[in-house]
Amino acid sequence: MQLTVSDILDVAIKSEESSCKFYKDMAAKAQNPVTEKVLLKLAQDEQDHLNYLLWLKSGKPINEQVYFDGFEEAGELYPEMSPGEVLQVAMQREGAAAKMYRQMADIFKKHPDKQFIFERMAREEDTHSAAIAKMMEQF
Repeated sequence: MQLTVSDILDVAIKSEESSCKFYKDMAAKAQNPVTEKVLLKLAQDEQDHLNYLLWLKSGKPINEQVYFDGFEEAGELYPEMSPGEVLQVAMQREGAAAKMYRQMADIFKKHPDKQFIFERMAREEDTHSAAIAKMMEQF
């Protein structure tokens, strides 16, 4: 099966939509205000990624003004999850997303104007993982 650029972007868009919803749902159920705040920030970051992917799919040219504000499903969401369990699932999701974006960057290596977007998103997912790991030390 050969994937088109549009197919690849559709996968990334679906991933970001799912992650954004996941973090918003988790934040709504969080009982710890710090956990809720972090999950809402992660949801916003995923929404930003989604917006850039939709922009990229639109075919509008990429220029030097593009900047990202800092999918696989991993784990299940349960209302009774502790903050530590929530963060553990979040860490799995961020790691899976970083891996996916690195694979997409590799696919686009002949298109540097698109490749850099996926490389940047992979680095941001790594930053999210590091932030989550630091938070997990509290639980």
